[in-house]
Amino acid sequence: MNIPLTKIINFLSDDLLEIKGENAEKIVIKHLKEPTEVDEFTLDWINPGKENKQQIAECTKAKAILVDEEMTYSEILKQQGKTLLTVKNPKFAIAQIANEFFVEKITPQIHPTASIHPKAKIGKNVFIGPYCIIGNCTIGNNVTIEGNNYLYDNVVIGNQAEIHAGAIIGNEAHNFVENENGEKIKFPHLGKTIIGNHVVIGAQSVISRGVLSNTIIGDNTKIAQLVFIGANNRIGKNCVIRPNAMTSGSVQIGNNSVIAPSATIREQRKIGKNCFIGMGAVVTKDVPDGETWIGNPARKLR
Repeated sequence: MNIPLTKIINFLSDDLLEIKGENAEKIVIKHLKEPTEVDEFTLDWINPGKENKQQIAECTKAKAILVDEEMTYSEILKQQGKTLLTVKNPKFAIAQIANEFFVEKITPQIHPTASIHPKAKIGKNVFIGPYCIIGNCTIGNNVTIEGNNYLYDNVVIGNQAEIHAGAIIGNEAHNFVENENGEKIKFPHLGKTIIGNHVVIGAQSVISRGVLSNTIIGDNTKIAQLVFIGANNRIGKNCVIRPNAMTSGSVQIGNNSVIAPSATIREQRKIGKNCFIGMGAVVTKDVPDGETWIGNPARKLR
């Protein structure tokens, strides 16, 4: 990579608050690296939460640094010929830059080993990897479905969704009813599985189909690997569900909530908006908006 810093500046556009330094046109960026491996061709960034961020900026070998508004362009930085790119959120900005310039783009295609239902509706610029099984589904535009995924019938995938390898979407959950003699029969799943726009589903996660209603994953929600989402769940927008979390049937989670690794949520519980459920928590009661719950059984963190 030989990327002129001016090209990155143009990419940041309105997100760039200020440029401090006079050498931006002379700087070339070749890579992004860990702090211990930074060199003069690295685009570095400094976490705003660091107490010694001024010292970090003055000691880094990088010539270009993404910083927040509190950073001062000291005489030392000026003598070193460094350029500071001021943004509100340096970590978010470096992620944007990495995705734009350093991540290899997937070429839209359907792998010849994939099995696609003849009535499936596939949008534009879709990638479907090897050995996928795609039922009678509707898939939006710019969707990436990596290898060995199984999408059952009645699955709807929104635009720009990303499904990592080995996920199962739209299967029937473990849902049985029994009579007075203890004889069990399967309760049929007649609903859909609806995945919103910009949703990410991690490797080997399972999202079950609705029973009489739909299972819904809201826009911009990010689901990690090895997550189980039960039937009839309604997950809000912009939620984060970490690895190994499990939600039983008919769980509701409000917008902007976070479910930490290995948390378990009992069936028919309601998690409010802007909530945080701690690592390994077992939620047996409803959680009001804006609260943090931890432990087993989970209780409000005061």
